[in-house]
Amino acid sequence: MAEKKKAFLYLHIAVFLFGFTAILGDLINVNFISIVWWRGILTTLSLAIIINLKTFFKILSPKIILQQMLIGAFLAIHWLFFYGSIKVSNPTMALIALSSSSLITAILEPVIVKGYRWRRVDIILGILIIPGFLLIFYNSDSIQQKGLWLGLIGTILGVIFSILNKKWLIVGQEFKLTFIQMFTVFIVISIIFVLFSGVSNLFQFEIIKGYDWAYMSMFVLLCTVLSYYLYLKSMKHINAFDVSVAFNMEPIYGIIMAALLLQDYKNISVLVYIGMVYITALVFLDIYLKFKKH
Repeated sequence: MAEKKKAFLYLHIAVFLFGFTAILGDLINVNFISIVWWRGILTTLSLAIIINLKTFFKILSPKIILQQMLIGAFLAIHWLFFYGSIKVSNPTMALIALSSSSLITAILEPVIVKGYRWRRVDIILGILIIPGFLLIFYNSDSIQQKGLWLGLIGTILGVIFSILNKKWLIVGQEFKLTFIQMFTVFIVISIIFVLFSGVSNLFQFEIIKGYDWAYMSMFVLLCTVLSYYLYLKSMKHINAFDVSVAFNMEPIYGIIMAALLLQDYKNISVLVYIGMVYITALVFLDIYLKFKKH
């Protein structure tokens, strides 16, 4: 029982730290693509210290490495849209979009993974979520609407990343797989810099300066490396239902922190928050129905 309580603590600390990345993404004074590049390269270097690179290719075949690079590519583009949403509007709009990830997963997983089938309740809940987003959309200004659209695209890409990550997971090699994914993020964003930096100022590389190094250090060490470590530690003692509930708390934690630390609520309509509560209620209803059946 003590181990399970400790695992719950680890899991919720991890989820809280995942949610805090939205706040840090807003605080760091570089553009969204530079945030992703720095996060990718610094996390790669941090993981290189943790894992044993000497045994890397003995354990992982070229096929596995290519699969993880594909996952890393989806992660890179997901982060571009997610942090782009934050920079365009605010963390709250990006996190509201992220709150729909469970229902989007239920719709996309049967398309990507053989053996999964659509459930009637997933389709119904997927339709029911639309009024919530319409309520949010039509009670936001044009900048917030743009942030919501970017967040939704990022959420869809993040769902694909999560599904593939689950599909191609190798138990016991999580840090090595994450190293490949993060290194791929670094490579993908570097290629985007080379191809598009001369096209638009949005894709200009920016150097982190001053206090932003403290935020980026928290971003990498606490919200990426430590949070992932705690998440893996918790998985040994917690069932899938508890994990699902915890991860659906991520946008809620983030939105509360955005309200308290960044005062996002001053620029957001009450009806937007009502729409968020409606979507969150549908997500938890979906979790309840899914696990009640099993």
